[in-house]
Amino acid sequence: MNNVKAISRRDLFSGFLRRAKNIAHPKDEIPEAKPVEARVAIVQGRFCLAYQKSFCSTCIERCPVEGAITLRDNYPMVNAELCNGCGICHELCPAPRNAILMMPKRPPVA
Repeated sequence: MNNVKAISRRDLFSGFLRRAKNIAHPKDEIPEAKPVEARVAIVQGRFCLAYQKSFCSTCIERCPVEGAITLRDNYPMVNAELCNGCGICHELCPAPRNAILMMPKRPPVA
């Protein structure tokens, strides 16, 4: 009646994996890595809690680069020359709308 061959789940999924590997990387080619764009943090004052008359220094305390973010008149300021663009300040900003914006670093002006 029924000429369907029984197949195990293991055989079924290993067949899918073999096909997916061949499609994703034919002939064991490794895709080229895209260059990582240099970034720099920028504090958006309108969203920063320190600019809203409350005290916040989370970005300064958690920045791994000494002096990359400093307080100037109780407001956080980013030194673009020292900022390595890691994004930790962006990830940890407690403001309701994230006050740290990660932007591409501009090349130095000659």
